[in-house]
Amino acid sequence: MRHTYLFEEGKWIATGVYSDGKGEIVQVEGQTIITHKDEAWINDGSMKVLTDTPVEFFNRYEITPFACGSEMTDWRSFNPALGELKGKFMIVQDSIMSKYASADGQYTGFEYLKKIDDSTYENRGLALKNDEKLSSWAVQLKKVK
Repeated sequence: MRHTYLFEEGKWIATGVYSDGKGEIVQVEGQTIITHKDEAWINDGSMKVLTDTPVEFFNRYEITPFACGSEMTDWRSFNPALGELKGKFMIVQDSIMSKYASADGQYTGFEYLKKIDDSTYENRGLALKNDEKLSSWAVQLKKVK
């Protein structure tokens, strides 16, 4: 299966829900911009949690480009709230999966992106702190034409 998210440059808009560690669910919106450089693919993203006083999170992934025929690659990011994270993207049929952890192992998480069509992905994920829920999310990503 040919994936478009990550593998093609472009802008994606996200809408959906975010749940905090207490299970409170709020609407969320965001975007990611994918750019390809020789040494790395860059995923610059932001997510705004639409509480009474909206909170916006920013994250920048530096992704080692997938080698020809490879199903897995490494990535790293610096998240202002969590610090440096390192992870792997894995292709599994119609999905792109990712697992990650902070250097000290305090923060871990998992997410997946399921391809609906070339311009739509469903994204689900969770973040843990010391094996306790920090947050989870369920969003739809639509590519901007």
